[in-house]
Order: sequence, then C-alpha cells, then structure tokens
Amino acid sequence: MGPEHYAEGRDDGAPSASFLEGKHLNLRGLRREDLEYVRSWWDNAEVTAYMEAGACPTTDAMLEEFYSAANQSRNSVVFVAEDRSTGRPVGLSGLYEIFWPGRRAEFRVLIGEPGIFDKGYGTEATLMTVEYGFMRLNLEVIHLGVNVANARAVRAYEKAGFVREGVRRKFVFARGVYNDAVMMSILREEHPTTKAP
Repeated sequence: MGPEHYAEGRDDGAPSASFLEGKHLNLRGLRREDLEYVRSWWDNAEVTAYMEAGACPTTDAMLEEFYSAANQSRNSVVFVAEDRSTGRPVGLSGLYEIFWPGRRAEFRVLIGEPGIFDKGYGTEATLMTVEYGFMRLNLEVIHLGVNVANARAVRAYEKAGFVREGVRRKFVFARGVYNDAVMMSILREEHPTTKAP
C-alpha cells in the first residue's frame, strides 16, 4: 500500500468521523470516551514492556492531563487509531513538541492491543501520521527515540522511512533494565509523497 492511499475517503458511501483513513486503520481525534482504552493500554505490561510508561497504575489525574494536552496544546496533534473493520480503538499515534519555527516534531505511536502486534498496524499508523505531518502541517523533519530492545518498533520505523542517527546510552529505564535509545528521523525530502520528481 503506497502513501497515496492514506488520506483517501471510504468508497462505500458511509459517513466517517475519521480524520485520516488508511487500509486497516482510521485516525481521529481523542475523545473523552477513549480514556478507558488509554488506561488499559498504559496499564498493560505487555504493551509498555519497552517504555517508561507503566511505572505506576494510571490515575484519573494522569488521564485528564493527557486529555487536556491532546485537545488544548497547539504544539501537538494526537490521534486515536481505530481498526477499520471493527471501529474499535487499538492505539495512539501523534506528533508532539512541535517547534513551528524549525518545522520539526517528535513522533510517538502506541499499539495497545497485543493481539494485533506484528500485523503492520504500527507501520501503517506511522506512515499515516508522518504523511500528515509533512503534507498537512508542512513539517521539515520528524524525529523519535526508541528503546533498542524493541526490535518490532525499530523495524516499523525503518519501513516507514526513518533513518538511524545515533544512540543515547542507557537512556530508557523499563522493567528494571537500562537500555540505549536509538535516535531516528525522517526528512520531508525523504518521504515518498514529498520527494522532488
């Protein structure tokens, strides 16, 4: 599936509340009713195994802070990823800490349902969000950091066009272990939809 498919509308005539539509996922804004899904993802040790999230049980205050930041910050865009076949939320994807003068942002994605790991959902959410950042927000560079032990995530980012830039040593503390973080980025000129002909 090429990037040109990611922002296409549905062809079955049904109305959609989605902001971006892909082959297997729809991306839309965060709603208050999504917060219990977010709680279940953040509290799932399998989902957060390589992340610093999950150090303590998710509180209502943490969810409210996340909800407020997602809906009020001018410097972030947060999407809920829905499975197109069921309409069920399966994760989060977004651009954070957007620095408008430098046209850059940090990318983050979380697939919250272990049953769909290794089925391409992370790669699709990444491709959709990156294309949105370049084509709709006019960003120049999108960057991220990922636990080196999370081979699944590293593969998904590489499939989406991210390039390894370096390593931050012992940067991530997760489940009692310090791991390096791989720093990666993709430039606007490297993305398939923005490359010069």
